Amino acid sequence: MLRRNRGRRNPPPSQNRPDSSRLAPEVIANPVNQAAHWSQDVYSLQALMDKFPLPQIVRCSDRLLSGEERGLPVNVYVPLLLFSSRAARKLLAKHVAPDTRGQDQPRLTETDESIVIPGDYDGHFLRLQARTTNDISMVRSLKFIVKNPVPAFVNFTPVVSFMSDQSQYSIRTDSSYPNNSNNINHSHMNGDSYSHTGSGASKGSKGSSKKSGPQAYMVHQQKVLYPPGSVFMVRGTIKGLASHKKRSREVTLLKCTDASGKEIHIPSDQPGEFIEVEIPTNGSNKLSMLPRDLIAANRYPGLVRFVYGDHAPRLTPCSLMFNLVDTFEEESVIGCLLYPKHAMMIEVPFMSSLSFQVALNRDALMTLPLPRHAVGVVRARQETFVRDLKLKVKFLHRVNAATHESEIGEEEDMPSATMRARLFINEAFFYL
Repeated sequence: MLRRNRGRRNPPPSQNRPDSSRLAPEVIANPVNQAAHWSQDVYSLQALMDKFPLPQIVRCSDRLLSGEERGLPVNVYVPLLLFSSRAARKLLAKHVAPDTRGQDQPRLTETDESIVIPGDYDGHFLRLQARTTNDISMVRSLKFIVKNPVPAFVNFTPVVSFMSDQSQYSIRTDSSYPNNSNNINHSHMNGDSYSHTGSGASKGSKGSSKKSGPQAYMVHQQKVLYPPGSVFMVRGTIKGLASHKKRSREVTLLKCTDASGKEIHIPSDQPGEFIEVEIPTNGSNKLSMLPRDLIAANRYPGLVRFVYGDHAPRLTPCSLMFNLVDTFEEESVIGCLLYPKHAMMIEVPFMSSLSFQVALNRDALMTLPLPRHAVGVVRARQETFVRDLKLKVKFLHRVNAATHESEIGEEEDMPSATMRARLFINEAFFYL
């Protein structure tokens, strides 16, 4: 399960009693909860925003279904400081991660974890030439990439490569791709030694200098295994021999740079699944696109891969790959969960199905140390937080019927089973 990488986590609630998160010490012994005079009336977030000016201190009045709290990274019953509101267009996406179930090698596939990407997020993404991870028609082999003008690609299965000896020749770099990203984890493999005897760059090589005769050299290289989701920029090819356990074979090597700018050779005769990076049609000389460009393209579903930005996704574990599902406009409230010893920022949509009680003695509560600290946290982090990529946390709860009496109507008798299910058991979500 994906989690926001914020270091500190709350201990999991006890599993021997239902809805134990309501009885946790951070709720019962919370100084804000103890000092608050909670309203008897409960409000939907939209109704609360219409009636009370921000900031406000509230608490959730709905009951989670039994067992739901065990899957949440936060306690929804901790008092909540609602600080400011925001309207933004966002991208809804699914996290894409390696799946090892029933397979010899991990392969990238969509997960159930949902991600929201604000349109003003500063991350740069590569769009892939595939709509989903199951788009078999777009899967390429390394031999296909050797024979076709592919600028960059992503591996869906592990791929073996070898570190390049840069002293043998120079490779032209491409300014359209960042060389300062260090988001790829390299697993250095110990085992048999390989060497490649090159006979010069092939005609397909980019940036190779023309010389009167073949250029012979021996390159002893370190073997590196790249996990699924790695990015490779193609620089050309080399024809040579691969030696292994006193045996040799002719092989075409792809000259590439990885996401950190390291120059590598990839033998093209190994199996695997690879997807091309799409060339943008907006006239830009960069392969990467900002979220606002992805929104403008309005193509869903579609696979993208984060490559660089001022704020890398703070999700763990994270493959940096996502499947864009849709785009939507949304109003939300930015706030802080008031834990006894720290404050955690959270974003709650206006249309949330949760209902809340309001602290009627807000002014007195705002003088307490914890709310004062939370206000400082929001003011310091809000500008970054609202534009950051976030995890969409979903859970089921029983809706407080008092907040929805107007939806039933006075003349209506008992609502239908469908209406009861809609009113009294619902899915809520927030962003972390």
